Amino acid sequence: MTTPSTPALEERVAILETRLDAILPTLATKTDIAEVRTEIAEVRTDIAEVKTDIVRLEGKMDAMNERLEGKMDAMNERLEGKMDAMNERLEGKMDAMNERLEGKIEAMSERLEGKINSVNARVDAMGNRLLIRLGSMAVAVAAIAVAAAKYL
Repeated sequence: MTTPSTPALEERVAILETRLDAILPTLATKTDIAEVRTEIAEVRTDIAEVKTDIVRLEGKMDAMNERLEGKMDAMNERLEGKMDAMNERLEGKMDAMNERLEGKIEAMSERLEGKINSVNARVDAMGNRLLIRLGSMAVAVAAIAVAAAKYL
Protein backbone atom coordinates (compact mmCIF):
# COMPACT_ATOMS: atom_id res chain seq x y z
CA MET A 1 0.00 0.00 0.00
CA THR A 2 1.26 3.36 -0.90
CA THR A 3 0.69 6.42 1.15
CA PRO A 4 -0.57 9.43 -0.64
CA SER A 5 1.62 12.40 -0.95
CA THR A 6 1.21 15.27 1.41
CA PRO A 7 -0.15 17.79 -1.14
CA ALA A 8 -2.83 15.28 -2.28
CA LEU A 9 -3.70 14.54 1.32
CA GLU A 10 -3.91 18.21 2.15
CA GLU A 11 -6.19 18.74 -0.85
CA ARG A 12 -8.48 15.95 0.26
CA VAL A 13 -8.60 17.34 3.80
CA ALA A 14 -9.40 20.81 2.42
CA ILE A 15 -12.27 19.39 0.38
CA LEU A 16 -13.62 17.58 3.43
CA GLU A 17 -13.31 20.73 5.54
CA THR A 18 -15.24 22.69 2.90
CA ARG A 19 -17.94 20.09 2.92
CA LEU A 20 -18.06 20.06 6.70
CA ASP A 21 -18.19 23.87 6.80
CA ALA A 22 -21.15 23.75 4.42
CA ILE A 23 -22.98 20.98 6.30
CA LEU A 24 -22.34 21.98 9.93
CA PRO A 25 -24.46 25.16 9.91
CA THR A 26 -27.43 23.13 8.63
CA LEU A 27 -27.27 20.52 11.39
CA ALA A 28 -29.60 20.89 14.36
CA THR A 29 -28.12 21.58 17.74
CA LYS A 30 -29.33 20.09 21.00
CA THR A 31 -31.08 23.39 21.64
CA ASP A 32 -32.79 23.20 18.25
CA ILE A 33 -33.95 19.66 18.97
CA ALA A 34 -35.17 20.70 22.44
CA GLU A 35 -37.15 23.57 20.86
CA VAL A 36 -38.70 21.21 18.30
CA ARG A 37 -39.62 18.77 21.06
CA THR A 38 -41.21 21.61 23.00
CA GLU A 39 -43.19 22.67 19.91
CA ILE A 40 -44.27 19.06 19.30
CA ALA A 41 -45.45 18.82 22.91
CA GLU A 42 -47.39 22.08 22.49
CA VAL A 43 -48.98 20.80 19.27
CA ARG A 44 -49.93 17.55 21.02
CA THR A 45 -51.50 19.58 23.83
CA ASP A 46 -53.37 21.69 21.27
CA ILE A 47 -54.59 18.54 19.49
CA ALA A 48 -55.76 17.05 22.81
CA GLU A 49 -57.64 20.29 23.56
CA VAL A 50 -59.23 20.25 20.11
CA LYS A 51 -60.28 16.61 20.62
CA THR A 52 -61.81 17.58 23.97
CA ASP A 53 -63.61 20.51 22.34
CA ILE A 54 -64.92 18.22 19.58
CA VAL A 55 -66.25 15.72 22.13
CA ARG A 56 -67.89 18.58 24.07
CA LEU A 57 -69.41 19.99 20.87
CA GLU A 58 -70.69 16.56 19.85
CA GLY A 59 -72.40 16.31 23.23
CA LYS A 60 -73.95 19.76 22.81
CA MET A 61 -75.05 18.91 19.27
CA ASP A 62 -76.64 15.66 20.47
CA ALA A 63 -78.48 17.54 23.20
CA MET A 64 -79.63 20.19 20.72
CA ASN A 65 -80.76 17.47 18.33
CA GLU A 66 -82.81 15.81 21.06
CA ARG A 67 -84.40 19.15 22.02
CA LEU A 68 -85.18 19.92 18.38
CA GLU A 69 -86.69 16.49 17.84
CA GLY A 70 -88.81 16.98 20.95
CA LYS A 71 -89.96 20.39 19.75
CA MET A 72 -90.69 19.03 16.29
CA ASP A 73 -92.69 16.14 17.76
CA ALA A 74 -94.69 18.56 19.91
CA MET A 75 -95.27 20.86 16.94
CA ASN A 76 -96.34 17.90 14.83
CA GLU A 77 -98.85 16.84 17.48
CA ARG A 78 -100.25 20.40 17.70
CA LEU A 79 -100.55 20.60 13.93
CA GLU A 80 -102.26 17.23 13.74
CA GLY A 81 -104.68 18.35 16.46
CA LYS A 82 -105.43 21.57 14.59
CA MET A 83 -105.86 19.68 11.33
CA ASP A 84 -108.22 17.20 12.99
CA ALA A 85 -110.25 20.06 14.47
CA MET A 86 -110.39 21.81 11.09
CA ASN A 87 -111.43 18.55 9.45
CA GLU A 88 -114.25 18.10 11.97
CA ARG A 89 -115.46 21.68 11.42
CA LEU A 90 -115.29 21.24 7.66
CA GLU A 91 -117.19 17.97 7.81
CA GLY A 92 -119.82 19.63 10.01
CA LYS A 93 -120.21 22.51 7.58
CA MET A 94 -120.36 20.13 4.63
CA ASP A 95 -123.01 18.02 6.39
CA ALA A 96 -125.08 21.15 7.11
CA MET A 97 -124.71 22.30 3.51
CA ASN A 98 -125.66 18.84 2.28
CA GLU A 99 -128.81 18.90 4.43
CA ARG A 100 -129.77 22.37 3.13
CA LEU A 101 -129.19 21.26 -0.46
CA GLU A 102 -131.19 18.08 0.05
CA GLY A 103 -134.04 20.19 1.51
CA LYS A 104 -133.94 22.56 -1.44
CA ILE A 105 -133.79 19.68 -3.93
CA GLU A 106 -136.74 18.00 -2.22
CA ALA A 107 -138.74 21.25 -2.26
CA MET A 108 -137.90 21.80 -5.92
CA SER A 109 -138.89 18.19 -6.70
CA GLU A 110 -142.22 18.68 -4.95
CA ARG A 111 -142.88 21.95 -6.82
CA LEU A 112 -141.88 20.35 -10.11
CA GLU A 113 -144.06 17.34 -9.43
CA GLY A 114 -146.96 19.68 -8.63
CA LYS A 115 -146.43 21.56 -11.89
CA ILE A 116 -146.19 18.29 -13.84
CA ASN A 117 -149.42 17.09 -12.21
CA SER A 118 -151.05 20.42 -13.05
CA VAL A 119 -149.93 20.16 -16.69
CA ASN A 120 -151.10 16.54 -16.82
CA ALA A 121 -154.52 17.56 -15.44
CA ARG A 122 -154.82 20.33 -18.05
CA VAL A 123 -153.77 17.91 -20.81
CA ASP A 124 -156.33 15.34 -19.54
CA ALA A 125 -159.02 18.05 -19.43
CA MET A 126 -158.17 19.16 -22.97
CA GLY A 127 -158.22 15.51 -24.10
CA ASN A 128 -161.65 15.04 -22.51
CA ARG A 129 -162.98 18.21 -24.17
CA LEU A 130 -161.57 17.01 -27.52
CA LEU A 131 -163.23 13.61 -27.03
CA ILE A 132 -166.55 15.30 -26.25
CA ARG A 133 -166.26 17.50 -29.33
CA LEU A 134 -165.21 14.51 -31.43
CA GLY A 135 -168.19 12.62 -30.05
CA SER A 136 -170.46 15.59 -30.92
CA MET A 137 -168.89 15.79 -34.36
CA ALA A 138 -169.34 12.05 -34.88
CA VAL A 139 -173.02 12.36 -33.95
CA ALA A 140 -173.34 15.34 -36.33
CA VAL A 141 -171.54 13.44 -39.11
CA ALA A 142 -173.80 10.41 -38.48
CA ALA A 143 -176.86 12.67 -38.59
CA ILE A 144 -175.62 14.23 -41.81
CA ALA A 145 -174.95 10.77 -43.24
CA VAL A 146 -178.47 9.65 -42.30
CA ALA A 147 -179.94 12.83 -43.80
CA ALA A 148 -177.82 12.46 -46.94
CA ALA A 149 -178.84 8.82 -47.21
CA LYS A 150 -182.46 9.90 -47.18
CA TYR A 151 -181.87 12.26 -50.05
CA LEU A 152 -179.78 9.97 -52.10
